[in-house]
Amino acid sequence: NTGMAFVGGQKRPIVGRVSMDLIIIDVTGLSVSPGDEIELIGPNMPIGEVAGAMGTIDYEILTRLGSRFERTYTGGE
Repeated sequence: NTGMAFVGGQKRPIVGRVSMDLIIIDVTGLSVSPGDEIELIGPNMPIGEVAGAMGTIDYEILTRLGSRFERTYTGGE
């Protein structure tokens, strides 16, 4: 697994296997609590970087996101 997440002001590795829509993030040494926000794709985790780590392109990542993900559209009219 080469995935990363932004949590506690740092990029941290996703460890183990992704199970359906559950992941484990290594937060060793960070002061985090249940309910703290993590970022998988966003300003600190650009989609191109995420796609590159997975050996694919950004469009493929976006089309594979399930309906449970909240989407915020910016720009355009």
